[in-house]
Amino acid sequence: MISSGPSVELMAKLASPVQLGTRTLTSRFFLAPLAGYTHLAFRLVLRRQGGLGLATTDLVQATMLAAGHRKSLDLVETCHEDRPLSVQIFSGVTEDLVKAAVWLQDHGYEGIDINMGCPMAKINGSGGGARLMCDTRGAAETAARVVDAVRIPVTVKMRLGWDDQQITAPELAESLENVGVAAITIHGRTRAQGFHGTVNREGIRQTVAAVKSIPIIANGDVRTVEDAVSMMRQTGCSAIAIGRGAMLDPWIFRRLSEYAAHGSTSFEPSADEQVEFLSTHFHLMVQQYGDYSCQLFRKFAAWYGARLGVPEDLEDRLRRFESPAEFDGLTKEIRRRHGERACWVPTALVKVPNGPVSHW
Repeated sequence: MISSGPSVELMAKLASPVQLGTRTLTSRFFLAPLAGYTHLAFRLVLRRQGGLGLATTDLVQATMLAAGHRKSLDLVETCHEDRPLSVQIFSGVTEDLVKAAVWLQDHGYEGIDINMGCPMAKINGSGGGARLMCDTRGAAETAARVVDAVRIPVTVKMRLGWDDQQITAPELAESLENVGVAAITIHGRTRAQGFHGTVNREGIRQTVAAVKSIPIIANGDVRTVEDAVSMMRQTGCSAIAIGRGAMLDPWIFRRLSEYAAHGSTSFEPSADEQVEFLSTHFHLMVQQYGDYSCQLFRKFAAWYGARLGVPEDLEDRLRRFESPAEFDGLTKEIRRRHGERACWVPTALVKVPNGPVSHW
């Protein structure tokens, strides 16, 4: 339940569409990109639960995409059911971003997201990701080049800034709006924080205040309906992007949709629905990757084990299974023993680099 009820105005906002350039989205709750996780199968199985307004792909290296590199093409693989969709691209070279954007438009994609927030050294070292935020004028000029090169909406995802001494998000957001960027997603941490600490909602609020009309989409530490509603109330953002929270609770978008429509939600997936989610996700991966899906799916075991009622010994086997037939056998055992496990906390989180962010 929401601890203090939102205003009538906020409830009306929650239930209304949001405009990202020429795109009208019926839900304000989006799937944020998570490298290695938000592939086509995961996007599809989430969409089938309902309530998801927009999904964004894993970040894709712009040069590799424009060159037709196999891994990049896998990351942007999509289908009619996988809509609305944006593709997130990154590079420290403006011309490469322009080429990738034109490639995406030419291949029928409907939205482009420029990554200006990734904290990884291998991306920052080449001038991409969060490094772009250190030069707000240059970042705006880069975005302007991409906007001018295509007819489809261009958005940007960024952080609050490089570190606590370089909080550039409000200034950059204003500049990005002026060059025609359709919307901005802001993760409420600095690059120096990496994925640690807590989200600074006041920093997000200041970014919202810096623009005239484009949507600001808040991201970070949203894992429940209450988190999403309080984020909108405290920051004034137009929409919410959820990453790890969607893995902790694959039904969060459905819950949010019900809350937006009725002011409450009591939905809980049945045991059959939980196991079916697990099975559907894996078999959708098999359609794209074949037997390699066994290896790719293992990293989801820690998240799904607790949330989907998988006993710990079966979760351990989910980390090691080697064939679709073995997975189907595990699924039968999970159905039979569902609910034995009392803990709902994942045994591992999305892996991030260890040590100081400066060493990443």
